[in-house]
Amino acid sequence: MTLRKCLISCRPFLLVLLVGFSFHSQAAVLSFDPSAQAVGLGANASVDLRISGLGDDILTAFDLDVTFDDSILGFQSFTFGTGLDALGLGTLNSATDLGGGVVNVFELSLDFDAVLMIHQPNDFVLGTFSFATLGLGTSALTTTVDTLVGQLVFVPGRGEVASELPAQAQSGSITVVPVPEPATLTLFGLGLLGLGAARWRKKRAA
Repeated sequence: MTLRKCLISCRPFLLVLLVGFSFHSQAAVLSFDPSAQAVGLGANASVDLRISGLGDDILTAFDLDVTFDDSILGFQSFTFGTGLDALGLGTLNSATDLGGGVVNVFELSLDFDAVLMIHQPNDFVLGTFSFATLGLGTSALTTTVDTLVGQLVFVPGRGEVASELPAQAQSGSITVVPVPEPATLTLFGLGLLGLGAARWRKKRAA
């Protein structure tokens, strides 16, 4: 077992000893923001990965695979948010390009659950993806929750314990469009100038 999986698996085990077995039916929502966007070829595209609908629950860790069309987009970076780092102590995290249009993002909070219960919002950004645009077309963005380490920790006192993250994953998309040629823009600008000059002469003649 890897250190990462060991760290994750210890949290729910300890909570089970403290409060007993019970599971939660509420589903949080994973989504992309913006859900759809268009960018010019050669420009970078940024999109947030967001979680919402936590209610009284808190998120202590996530391990997600995000897929995209690698003929259209190229992964550049993933900047983690602060939702799992309430005290600024940092987190255990990684963003790994697995190739073939799959990026794995992992984060584990180092804050106590009681701290996250006070400071973690119901809706926050897990992190921000940056993609390079490689080709024309539309790339879907989809999220898969790792069933081993994607977890929510529920508020104590309700007989609820850590469980797999019951998340509804909403897909997004990025469309890469052609960038107008400089010559085309110049001709368009000259055309507008010509129209303006013609109007001015007409007004002056009247």
